[in-house]
This record gives sequence, C-alpha cells and structure tokens, in this order.
Amino acid sequence: MENCMQLEDLSSELFCEIFDYLNAFDLFLAFSSLNSRISSIIKLTRLHVIIDPEYCRSQIKFMSRHLAFHSDQIISLNIFDKICDQKNVVAYLFSRHDFPNLRFCVLRDLQDSSKLENVIKKLKLQSQMTSLHIFQTYYTSTYNICRSHAHLFSEMTLLNTPLTLRFATLLYHYDHSELTTTMTTNINLKYLHLIFYGEVDKITIYSLIPVLHVCNALRQLIVIIKNPPMSRNNHNINIPNFPSINEDDLPTISTLQILDLQIFTQCNIHSLSHILHCMPNLQELSLTLVNDHMNQWVIDSFIDGNNWQRMLTSHVANLKIFDFHMSFLMDNRFLDLNLILNSFRYFVTHYNGWHMAISRWITFEDIGPGKPIVLQTLNYKSIVPRYRRPTIINIVYGTFETISTDISNTNDHKYQSNNTFVEFYMLPYMERQIIKPSSNIPFRNVNYLVIYLSFIEVSAISRLLKKIYELSEYIYIH
Repeated sequence: MENCMQLEDLSSELFCEIFDYLNAFDLFLAFSSLNSRISSIIKLTRLHVIIDPEYCRSQIKFMSRHLAFHSDQIISLNIFDKICDQKNVVAYLFSRHDFPNLRFCVLRDLQDSSKLENVIKKLKLQSQMTSLHIFQTYYTSTYNICRSHAHLFSEMTLLNTPLTLRFATLLYHYDHSELTTTMTTNINLKYLHLIFYGEVDKITIYSLIPVLHVCNALRQLIVIIKNPPMSRNNHNINIPNFPSINEDDLPTISTLQILDLQIFTQCNIHSLSHILHCMPNLQELSLTLVNDHMNQWVIDSFIDGNNWQRMLTSHVANLKIFDFHMSFLMDNRFLDLNLILNSFRYFVTHYNGWHMAISRWITFEDIGPGKPIVLQTLNYKSIVPRYRRPTIINIVYGTFETISTDISNTNDHKYQSNNTFVEFYMLPYMERQIIKPSSNIPFRNVNYLVIYLSFIEVSAISRLLKKIYELSEYIYIH
C-alpha cells in the first residue's frame, strides 16, 4: 500500500509557490501559528493584501498585527477604503506600515480624509512600484475625493512620477489642470487610464493635448472625457468655442499604439482629427461617443463614413483595429439608414472581420425633440469595459429597427449585448397583434425586462403573457 504524502512533506519551495496565490489575511489566519518551519517559510513568501468591502474592522486589525513583522514582504495591495464597519482603511494601513517593496497598488472608493496626504507621501517614496491604480465610483455624488487630494494624486502620478512607475489609472472626477502649465515631461509611463471631468466650457477633447505633451512615451492610453449631467428638461445645446489650432504646434507621440477614447461631451470631427494627428503610429482605436445634446450638423459629420475614411487614412495610416460606439438623438427628418451604412463600406474590406450596425427606435420617455440612433461596430464590446453606468433602453414596441453590413444578420444580436435592462411600451392595438417567432431577436443578454401596458383588461393581459410564454424558446431573459 502506497504511503500518503503529508502536508509537512512538501518542500519549502513548493510551500512558497502555494502561499504566493493566497491573500495575506488567509495565509496568516490558516498557517501563521502551525509550527516554526511554516512560520519561517511565510517570512520568505511574497505577500498580497486584498481587502474587500465585506471585511470588518477586527479582520483589518488582525492582519495589521501580522504585517508589523512582514510589511517588507508585501508586493501588492488591492484595497477597498470602506468596509462594512470602517472607513479610511487605506490611511489606517499606511499609517502603520511603509511597504518598502510594494510593486502593485490598487486603491478603490477612497473616502476623503486629511490622512490621505500621508498615503500620497508614502507612495512617492516607493522605489519599486510599477503599477498604481485608483478607482472611484462612476457617480460624482459619492466616494469622490476632494479637489486638493485629486490634485496631489494627479501631480504625483503624472508629473513627479516614481521612476519605476509604468502603469497608472486615475479614475476619479478631476480636470487635471496642473498639466496645462507644466514644462515637465514623463518618459516612464507606458500605460495611462484617466478621467477628465468639468464644465463644458473647460473640459473638451482638447483637454487631452497636455497629456500628450507630458506623457510622451505612452504605448496605451484610455481617456474618459465628460461633463456634469444636464437636466433632462434642458434641451439647449451649449457648444464650447473650440480654439483654432495649428497642427504644426501639436505634440507627436510616436510610441502610442492603442487609444481608447470615451467622449461624453461636445465634440466635432475636426477636433478629433487634431487629436489623431498626434499619433502617427496608432494601431488600435476604440471610440465611444455618447451625447444627447449635439447639433445636427455635427452628428451628420460623425455618421458619414467618408469623413472617417479621410481622417483615418490621413492621420493614422497604420491603424489595424477600428471600433466605435456612437449614440445620438436625431431630429425628426427623414434618415436613410442604408445610405449611412454604405458610407462605411470601405472599412468592411479594409479591416479583417469588420462589421457595423445602425439601430434606431422611438422612446416613450420625454427626452427632448429627438429619436435615438446608435452606430456600433461588431467587436466594440471586447476592447475595454466601459466606465459608465448601465443604461436603460426604453422602446415603443414595434419601432425598433436595425441594419448591419453583414447581410447574413447572424450577428445582429451582438450589437445589443450591452443592453441588459430593456423597457417596452405596448399600445392598445398591439395587444391584438400576432407575435411571430423569430430566430433573429436583437436582445439576448437581458437581465431585466419591463413591459408597460396601456390596457388594463385582465383577459388582454392574460393573452399577452400566454404569448410570451409560448415564445420562451426564442426569448433570452436571464
């Protein structure tokens, strides 16, 4: 009979490999008091601190007591600043430990506190940190650090960068105004992900130009440009004065290969052309353009594929991947969707596997004098998850239409994969219509379906529900 191997029989090297996969809290809790050999192996192990919102104060104190003897082994931090019964967890840990060998740091949902200044001071002293990522919530009203702390984080990361820092994420709402006055250049950062946030007259697509001046060695750039939300009842369009720019004065960032640009503010195709002019060696472009308050002539220029062809061939001739999601409110004039679609045919033959679709519908909400229209490429979803709240799409039943460059229509549902919350409004006469089964259902990733009925007869509602259940094999609802 073969002997079974005991845990103690494992080599020290194998223990180190196993421990490297464990959260420091779990490691201390399960192994720290076993025996002297295990304790000595723990002292040789690279440690990772992961703190989720479900943690409680007693767990943080327990881990901190052990970190007093192991803080020099910590190579990564991934911390939510607010747990179930305590705030400012990041400041608490940084006030007790220095983490001299920290390489990877992720701070989430920072709670504003004067103690954050000490955190920033200690981060500046890191001599081995290669990655710093700060993630705040999408909503500006909660979990938002004050302007002075936002400035300090931005200044440290973009201007006074630790020499080893290569990857940075600054996802908090801030205008990064310090970039406009500096003469500093940053040749260390290779990856940058940040938000520009401010009033429409201050934050535009041109806010990106100072970043290109300062961080001129980037290889991948993800930028979100957004303004405070407008009132739903405000249908006035506030168009900023885009300055006249000489292309010869623009920076050139020849190292940049990947750009993910998410624009939720006023923009025009001419200003976008200036930005792309700075990136002659760009290979991948993902564009998100969402604006419900844009002039119709500006929208017309964006939905004309010929304009895109001229711009991309002129400025980014080496581009290999081009994906976009554009969403606007159009006026009530006639719109030839096939004409728009055909203007993008160049890209079907130019990029391997490239297809796009146009969708439009009538909404039953009061969103102003316009109808939604969405242009999206087939592979848009796979680039980078969008840093924006999930949208609720509401449709008057029977008004949704979509066409794509793929004549087979087999992939049409993929263009709607981001729509997980759908609301339908059914008019009285629609209740009596026959619902025919179809294999080409556009919404197949729906988690929530709401149907508003304008009729209240019990018999009519029963007939409708029966039809829905009869079509259950064709309806994709999770």
